[in-house]
Amino acid sequence: MSRRNAFRLPLALAAILALLPLAAPASAAVPPNGRLSFAVFRNGSQVGEHQLTFHKQDGNLAVDINTRIAVKVAFITAYRFEHEGHEVWHGDRLVRLWSKTNDDGTHHVLDAEAANAGLEIHADGHDADAPATIIPASLWNDGILQGGRILNTLDGSRMAIQVADLGPDTVFVKGSKEAAHHYAITGDLQRELWYDSSHVLVRIRFKAKDGSTIEYMPD
Repeated sequence: MSRRNAFRLPLALAAILALLPLAAPASAAVPPNGRLSFAVFRNGSQVGEHQLTFHKQDGNLAVDINTRIAVKVAFITAYRFEHEGHEVWHGDRLVRLWSKTNDDGTHHVLDAEAANAGLEIHADGHDADAPATIIPASLWNDGILQGGRILNTLDGSRMAIQVADLGPDTVFVKGSKEAAHHYAITGDLQRELWYDSSHVLVRIRFKAKDGSTIEYMPD
């Protein structure tokens, strides 16, 4: 599916959207300039970038997500991760998600859209469904802090998570200290997240499969 087609909403979906309330929570975490940009570090060395852009589309919120990571050892790429995702939100409901991923040679294609009773998911040749209220694991939306089951944005599977509130903290944003709130996600997804006072995501930290520390820092 092309990027253009990923945002083309069919008439049936448009009818469903007309029945959903317009709510604020999903857009509350959108940065004022409509962009989040992170440098990705592995054990303190930059290995990639992670960018999100937000824009209005026909009364909905569209989010473009791009991640590029390459870990080099002795000038040879030992690990590569490339992810392109596109989300469409109607208020606090995810109504369309499309992504393609290259996880070091393992490829995923995901296409999900709102249906009568929830979200219909087509991923890697398999079909599934999820509740209409499910939050994707793209992390920018602090609705993920409700815990429960979230949507894997690579393969469309559902992941069970628990969330711990670790309290107020400070983070460096472009060289300046800023107040933030720190959370830890455990379960099928392991992440530490920081959001600023406006609920905008400002930092991510987790352990990679090889035990290295991965951090997403604002650039």
